[in-house]
Amino acid sequence: MKNIVIYGASGHAKMIVDIILKNNDYNLIGFIDSYKPLNSTVYGHKVIGNLDSLSVLVKKFNIKGVVIGIGDNDLRLNIYESIKKIAPSIEFVPIVHPSAILAEDILVPEGAVLMAGTIVNANAKLGKFCLLNTKASLGHDSVMSDFSSLSSGVTIAGNVNIGFCSSVCLSASVSQGVTIGDYTVIGGASLVLKSIGDFKLAYGVPIHTEKDRSLDLMHTA
Repeated sequence: MKNIVIYGASGHAKMIVDIILKNNDYNLIGFIDSYKPLNSTVYGHKVIGNLDSLSVLVKKFNIKGVVIGIGDNDLRLNIYESIKKIAPSIEFVPIVHPSAILAEDILVPEGAVLMAGTIVNANAKLGKFCLLNTKASLGHDSVMSDFSSLSSGVTIAGNVNIGFCSSVCLSASVSQGVTIGDYTVIGGASLVLKSIGDFKLAYGVPIHTEKDRSLDLMHTA
């Protein structure tokens, strides 16, 4: 089995550990994390270093792959770019919980994480490093762009397009044929009946409030 590490040691990363152990496809060496102390234990596995030490760790432990255990889309993108510079040949492995239900034609790309109870229906498309949290459902012919995410309990109808680095938050529902732009956040429990543009924060039942988001603010958050 390939040796892999998880970047990030939060609660989100604990869920990824559980999936790795259930699938038994990889040998998990431990975590790399920029905030947790070295050798601290998280969910039975140690923090073995930080991002600065990754190149050394790759050689020391013969690490072939990494999972980015970060739920925030923008931060996940930033970490991906940093890892690629430090270890350009490392593999970003996809992680799929054994209880996930995927249509026969679904391809799971690099870096994607599908948590327990997720559903991906026929002819849907998953982008690289997308995240589907517990019991999120993606409808037929819908598209999730790279680094986008669905929080727990989200329901996406058919023919929906979700833009780059966009988030649909806890228990929100998105109606048939809607497009959600890039870097947009849909608030928790919202009902989306119309398309939403780029760089927006939108919420309501149905959506009644839209605010602009700043990419500069996202990078400093």
